[in-house]
Amino acid sequence: MITRIYQKHLKRKYIGVIFCAVVILAVMYVIFRSGGEDFDFIETVNKDAISANVLILSKTEKSDSISYSAGLSGVIFRKDSENYYVLTALHGIPLDSELNDTKLIVLGYDQLTYGEADVNIDLTAYYSQFPEAILEYYDDAYDLAVVSFVSDKEYTVLSVASRPPEYNQPVAAIGNPHGNSRNTVTTGKITSRKPVPFGDKAGANQHNIVEHSAKTSVGGSGGALLNKDLEIVGIHLGGGENIFHRYINGKAMPCDRILDFLSGMDTTKDFKN
Repeated sequence: MITRIYQKHLKRKYIGVIFCAVVILAVMYVIFRSGGEDFDFIETVNKDAISANVLILSKTEKSDSISYSAGLSGVIFRKDSENYYVLTALHGIPLDSELNDTKLIVLGYDQLTYGEADVNIDLTAYYSQFPEAILEYYDDAYDLAVVSFVSDKEYTVLSVASRPPEYNQPVAAIGNPHGNSRNTVTTGKITSRKPVPFGDKAGANQHNIVEHSAKTSVGGSGGALLNKDLEIVGIHLGGGENIFHRYINGKAMPCDRILDFLSGMDTTKDFKN
């Protein structure tokens, strides 16, 4: 009887040890997968690319109120005279049928939100100084959109890379995640060996995406994923969490599909580049 009780005790202890080991290995996997921050890469992005980052707000007017969204990210990829063109995520943009009540406002990397600014005017008066944006083109299958705005400011224009990102390639994510400082830059690597499905059942027709370990969060959608040459290799669309609700990867539409998306736009517009 004593031997049987002792055996049960050892069995529980053994199971407990295995469970702890699995948890430790899982934590170590997440830590090593992220790979830490590449501070030299971050410094280069902040110096030469961050001014291509923009914040896109939605202004919705009702009969008795005006409201503003928290915003999403976008990246400047083209310029024609004083017209800047921005790549972003479609899921954060009101579509044509909604634009009767909603306007898009673009803030450059160097322009503060109302909450960041020390001003004595109301919200509507403050945001009236920024340019409204035009929804130029979008496609549900890519979850991508292009908006344009006019500005006499000089912002960086980033090119879309011609080759898709490869597994383990270093990347930097730029954007404006909610709850973080504007113009956030994080680094990581491409973690998917091949494109993976994206979207729920309703988005079954969406193109495959790539996963990466550069940390971002809500509000980062639409931001750019850059390679070491500061080319756009992806547009951030979402992310994944583990069972502990900790970030494990980001999901981005890769540049080869971005170029496919833009080819549809270029057949309808005459860009001077």
